[in-house]
Amino acid sequence: MKIIKSLFSFSITLFIIIFILFLFFLRWNDSPELLKNANSKIIKLENTYTNLIEKNEIKVVSYNINLALGFDANTSHTEKNNYIDRLNKISKILKKIDADIVLLQEVDFDSQKGHNINQAIFLANSLNYEYVAFAPTFRKKVFFKNSEFYGNIFKGLAILSKVPIEKNETIIFDHFKNIPFFLKWLYDPHGAQNILINFFNTKINIINVHLPKWSSLQREKEILDIKYLWIEKSKFPLIFGGDFNSDINRNLNYYNIPRFVKRDDFENKNEKTLHVLKNIGFTEAVKAKLYLKNKSKYFTYPSIAPNEKIDYIFAGNKARIISGYVFFDASTASDHLPIVAEIKINTN
Repeated sequence: MKIIKSLFSFSITLFIIIFILFLFFLRWNDSPELLKNANSKIIKLENTYTNLIEKNEIKVVSYNINLALGFDANTSHTEKNNYIDRLNKISKILKKIDADIVLLQEVDFDSQKGHNINQAIFLANSLNYEYVAFAPTFRKKVFFKNSEFYGNIFKGLAILSKVPIEKNETIIFDHFKNIPFFLKWLYDPHGAQNILINFFNTKINIINVHLPKWSSLQREKEILDIKYLWIEKSKFPLIFGGDFNSDINRNLNYYNIPRFVKRDDFENKNEKTLHVLKNIGFTEAVKAKLYLKNKSKYFTYPSIAPNEKIDYIFAGNKARIISGYVFFDASTASDHLPIVAEIKINTN
């Protein structure tokens, strides 16, 4: 009996020590901690875009580049030349699109698995974009994924612009509440950024977003947060794009997802995320009627065999969509396809 009590006491003591060490590890791994709300970095590069002419229409592309891993993101050990080749492929795609503003999601800034290449700067330099706005959402000194060691990781959102960026705000969302606290360090909470550009003496707000995959309720909450924090306060034409992870006619199956995800939340057919924007007068690059009439023409994910529309561009507040399309020539450079919109800006 004494042996059993001793073993039990030792086990409890060991558990407490491991737990405390784990808490110290989490604190160390997060330091310096990213601010939930911040004025983030804007960089002006030495590039000059020679074909820029004054106009009242702006071309915007939104592209989740999947950390330049292509369609297969199940490896953490890719040679540096391979990464550069993939970034060059993405650069060629964006060059063909030739947008004034590029909204990027899942961008590596300084990660060991990405050979510490700042992908936003790399793309801006290769395409001659003069301005880059960063929105970091996830930084860890040690990171694992699918039982593989990734080393340090630093990633988030970024916007490339041909015209001056005057302001850049970032918000990092809270983690999905159902994720156990001891697993949160393995999941990017995602976030959003809001920039103010000077487009030929017209101010325009542009919001770039990456919403979470696992919870429709979480997406609804976050889009409402953005509405109250940024949209309702904007006095300027406003463009809103990114990876919403939301489909008006979801084709997802409840498989290969974490155990903490609730099926009803994951497969919610009555999700209101997109309606939040539509209900305040925002128009979509690819309208729902067109999408439902010919869905395959507007699917953006997965790039190898698209069957979902989860990437969007909206416009409102004196910004009006002229046309929109999915750039299928991008193929499997990422696991997403880029979505493009031509938008008219009302200066009256």
